[in-house]
Amino acid sequence: MIMASDVFLPKRILVVKAAGIGDLILAVPALRALRSRFPDSAIDLLVTPKCSDLLKNCPYLDDIYVIRTQGMSNRVKVRDLWTILSTLYGLRKKKYDLLINLYHLFSDRGAFRMRALCKAVGARFTAGRNTDGRGTFYDASIQDSWEDPSYGQRHEVELNLDVVKLLGALDPGRGLEFRVDDRDRVSVQGALAREGFLSGEGPCIVLNIGGDAPYKRWPEEDFARLGDLLSERISARIILVGAKEDRPVADGVIMKMKTKPSDFVGRLSIQELAALIERCDLMVTNDTGPMHLAAALGRPVVALFGPGNPGRYGPYGPDGFHVVIQHSVQCSPCTAFECVERECMRKIRPEEVFQKVVERLAVRQETCP
Repeated sequence: MIMASDVFLPKRILVVKAAGIGDLILAVPALRALRSRFPDSAIDLLVTPKCSDLLKNCPYLDDIYVIRTQGMSNRVKVRDLWTILSTLYGLRKKKYDLLINLYHLFSDRGAFRMRALCKAVGARFTAGRNTDGRGTFYDASIQDSWEDPSYGQRHEVELNLDVVKLLGALDPGRGLEFRVDDRDRVSVQGALAREGFLSGEGPCIVLNIGGDAPYKRWPEEDFARLGDLLSERISARIILVGAKEDRPVADGVIMKMKTKPSDFVGRLSIQELAALIERCDLMVTNDTGPMHLAAALGRPVVALFGPGNPGRYGPYGPDGFHVVIQHSVQCSPCTAFECVERECMRKIRPEEVFQKVVERLAVRQETCP
């Protein structure tokens, strides 16, 4: 295979990660590796609208551009076509030497769209993942698969690093990272003070109750029961977090709880959420973006997995630092977005999650100075 680093040193690089919040956080080690390999190159990033501000404090990037797509499948609406074409025209004018797509090619449609994007941008060299044979149009690629289970235990962080390694880029750092702005810390400090949260003494536990994919969500009544167990048995201070779209779920959890949590659902920007997580002792979370944000901030995570693959998408960190709870069912892993039974999630019981939280908090206390 011809390596890009054997051919030229790119002056301008465009990294594409048109995916969700968690996917972009998992790409930061690859961005760090690229900056180390090409310190004098301009490195730009192309993301979806919901991720436009996520890496605004990332030191490895020059500019961030947004391609207007909608939803988990990155649908393109007719009314957004002109904006998308204008964005692509602007990127083409920058004359990139190298385009890197760090996301997998999940479907033939996705592969078609990525190939069209590469053509529209007009970069001299392209690199990415050849997912189940759909990425043969790249100039350099790694093998990747959704169909072969042997690929399921290689984490997304490592796969992203495998792509940039094709270009001679090796990660000089260790693990995930996320930069929090002091202004967001001050904002969150004030919000917590107004809630009377700072006067408590028990452990601070964040419950991330929402997520883009309903089939990955733990039931409301189970989050409510867990919150009560934590409050009543270990005097934990409970904070609920989630997006504006998670408001109905949050209302259901609060109605079912005997104790009163601090409710920050829909009230925080992603940067403020990071500042809040930074202050907590532990997060209990569905398989969704804030799970990876907590891991990047070095907070212990108890992750509730059902249809997802924790080997590939679990919280990334040192062995034993995070806890994943998942029960085997015949149909898991899957991408059945329409599933309403959620047997895999309902098998996770509040009492077992409570026990894992207590055990992990005990480990944290033993290792803290």
